Amino acid sequence: MARKVALAFVTCGYVGYLPFAPGTWASILGCILIYLLPGILNHPLTAILIAVAAVLCINRMELPDKDPGYIVIDELAGICVTMVGQGLDVTNLLKGFILFRIFDILKPFPIRRLEALPKGYGIVADDILAGIYANAALLLLGRLR
Repeated sequence: MARKVALAFVTCGYVGYLPFAPGTWASILGCILIYLLPGILNHPLTAILIAVAAVLCINRMELPDKDPGYIVIDELAGICVTMVGQGLDVTNLLKGFILFRIFDILKPFPIRRLEALPKGYGIVADDILAGIYANAALLLLGRLR
């Protein structure tokens, strides 16, 4: 039973098994949940709790490879970090989503290096830093208008 709950958690309710771009779908799910639960999923403590729980769950799992595509809780944690302290209107969520996906896919320095960390640490840490980069970019964009 605990294994099934952990698998449902790290796959974001099995979104990770979608056949095309599961990380993108998990990020979209995160945006929807943040919009529906304002002040909860974009709270710093919630983002930290999701990241820590993700690392703990992933570290207990037997993984077929270093970062299996079906594990997408890291993307949900990353989008939560992206939106910490940000306005939660649809336009800002869309900007945050786009920025997070850009940083998560391109992995500018030192994001890619974090993937070398063992197991869950590497899987989650790169998305957390991508979320921090996206959050900073979103703040900068807000200041420029």
